[in-house]
Amino acid sequence: MQTAWGEARFNLYQGTMLLDGEEFTMEVLGGDDLDNILLGVRWLQTKRLVADFPATVLTLG
Repeated sequence: MQTAWGEARFNLYQGTMLLDGEEFTMEVLGGDDLDNILLGVRWLQTKRLVADFPATVLTLG
């Protein structure tokens, strides 16, 4: 896959996330070419993700 840093290879995993007591299953991308794990990349095509670091709140909606 092409990234901002060039060509990279990823591993695809299945992840589980608990939000407001409801459990969701999502795709998780990881690999040696990534500094961070990418959670639910496809969810971000249809949902808005807001990270409020000072309040330690992550909102997906």
